[in-house]
Amino acid sequence: MKSIIGSIANRMLKKLMFFLSLIVPFSSALGQVPIKVACIGNSITFGYGLVHPAQDSYPVQLQALLGQEFEVRNFGHSGATLLRKGHRPYDKTPEYRKALAFKPDVTIIHLGLNDTDPRNWPNYRNSFSSDYAALIDSIRAVNPEMQIYICRLTPIFSGHPRFLSGTREWYDQIQALLPQIAASNQVGLIDLHTPLHTRIDLFDDYLHPNRQGAAIIARQVANVLSPLKQDLQVAETLGSDMVLQRDWENSIHGKGTAAAEVKIVFNKMTFKTIVRLDGSWAVKLPKMMAGGPYDILIHSGNKKIELKNILFGDVYLASGQSNMAFELRRATKGEQLIKDAAGLKNLRLFKCRNLAETNAVAWDTATLKKVNDLLYFDGAWNVATSDEAAGFSAVAYSFAEQIAREQHIPIGIIDLSVGGSNTESWIDRKSLENDDLLASYIHNWRKSDFLQDFCRERASQNLLHSTIRNQRHPYQPAYNFEAGVNKWLDTGLKAILWYQGESNTHNIELHERLFKTLVSSWRKNFNQHLPFYFVQLTSLDRPSWGDFRNSQRLLEKQIEDTHMAVTFDLGDSLDVHPHEKLLVGQRLANLVSKYVYGASLNANHPEPVRCKVQADKLLLTFDHSARLKVKGNGPLKGFQLMDNRGRIFEANASIVSGNVVEIRKPTVDLIRLLYGYEPFSRANLQNEIGTPVSTFDLSIK
Repeated sequence: MKSIIGSIANRMLKKLMFFLSLIVPFSSALGQVPIKVACIGNSITFGYGLVHPAQDSYPVQLQALLGQEFEVRNFGHSGATLLRKGHRPYDKTPEYRKALAFKPDVTIIHLGLNDTDPRNWPNYRNSFSSDYAALIDSIRAVNPEMQIYICRLTPIFSGHPRFLSGTREWYDQIQALLPQIAASNQVGLIDLHTPLHTRIDLFDDYLHPNRQGAAIIARQVANVLSPLKQDLQVAETLGSDMVLQRDWENSIHGKGTAAAEVKIVFNKMTFKTIVRLDGSWAVKLPKMMAGGPYDILIHSGNKKIELKNILFGDVYLASGQSNMAFELRRATKGEQLIKDAAGLKNLRLFKCRNLAETNAVAWDTATLKKVNDLLYFDGAWNVATSDEAAGFSAVAYSFAEQIAREQHIPIGIIDLSVGGSNTESWIDRKSLENDDLLASYIHNWRKSDFLQDFCRERASQNLLHSTIRNQRHPYQPAYNFEAGVNKWLDTGLKAILWYQGESNTHNIELHERLFKTLVSSWRKNFNQHLPFYFVQLTSLDRPSWGDFRNSQRLLEKQIEDTHMAVTFDLGDSLDVHPHEKLLVGQRLANLVSKYVYGASLNANHPEPVRCKVQADKLLLTFDHSARLKVKGNGPLKGFQLMDNRGRIFEANASIVSGNVVEIRKPTVDLIRLLYGYEPFSRANLQNEIGTPVSTFDLSIK
């Protein structure tokens, strides 16, 4: 491990030397001749769309950041292409000639956005790399000592008129070429994409950034030209009292002063790294077995951070909407868990607190700005106490308490949830934009009936005072991923707990597409094949809920490593937030006990596997059950039959052996067998440990 860390440090030192090659030659001239910086590009560089380009363009803001030791000039030309046979080649513009005459010491090139035009890329794509090399050579010729940087492109969002007709694919192809071009031509590469691709609020026309967006570009460039100075920090997701995933190379990361050394001392081992030019640093700890406590000491210069009382165990992320957010203090029989919380020394909690609830109120301007700046969530790791437990997700806490108690290892549980949030809001933007259907509406979400009317109406109430075209909101597609999930992507996890869907019941087919996209999105972005343990919606007197629950049952079958906890027996006909939450957490814990820890129990919901049709009856056989039983007292309820004319009949059913149910067959032509299908259902069949049979729809042949 130390040799790996040393290799990383050597690579960082090489980058530092490249950085010093820019700064050192000019240091003797400071106060005499300013370092000349040429900003070459298209309309983004020029400042198109800004109210005052001469004041607010990124080169002007870059000048303010760098100060009098630099002379920054703007050579941007709107509509310019990098391609020499493009519709408006940069090397044919007056700005190009002026840039050469300037004889800069440093040149920043941001070109390629207009090359995604159908007049350009389909015809001349094979010339892009050679044309870029020719441009670099022609600029370098006027000053062989010049430092040149090319830029990864600023984003083009899905609202752009050509996005789906080619720009999306061609943009990605250009982005993929830029690192190769930088390496081949021995120039630097500045990333203008990463800090902006989550900020659609800064792009009114989905292409050109506003003044704040230009300021972010200026800062990215300034970080390369002048060392970034900032206090030593660790990421918000790290802290004293945390649990780190056992048997995983955990990332300890944060921010600091560019090019400074960071030293990490852990378990009698020392690791070193160099802060990158963007101010970030990271070190991976070696894999550890469950146990602790440990301390981590982090040094840089005269700054020191100490993380104490750290455990290694299993870490779970619990996410979703209001039924996941539902607090333990409000849950039926939650008092005892709250009282006993302080005794759980191996349970640690991270509550991601919401900046503002999505209640039916208008948010003030300060809140609106923080939401745009992706400052919606904050939190810290804490040991389990009565106060922390009371305000934590009842489902997540009940789950974690059972796992910690049964497995005797440290458990870390993260509660990241937003009341009323839809599935779209939890998916990363790239995954949404890569789907032709989803990309067609995510930028216009406040007017699209692909989103449930509740989400659109509540967001309109919250955003009443906003004047920003693409104002952010937790119901906006991609928002909760960008503001919340994104922070945790470097975290090792054991699995995901998911309780959401209420805000997508209006369009079952769309939700099926979205949920599959969500699972693949998280697995890809976490770079882990994370199992998903999700909660089927409960019973509620809303028309589509029976079909939705059956759809969720089928999704479990279609998506690898997903497991569903059935809850419709815990519902309330009028309340979308039933209080019986501890059983939900326990059913999730039973599934995890079976599939993660190898427990032998029938945690899965019993599923019909065979239907034998006889003259006057149906014999239905279930798996995941040694002995079927009826919940409570009374007859077996919940079975219905549908005939070939679509008429539905209540069915007379009874348990006739361990896992077989007999259903009396009326003298009509039957086509479907339904169970637990009414929106609010009193169906009561379960297995021997109390795991309910799911809502299902079965064809009768």
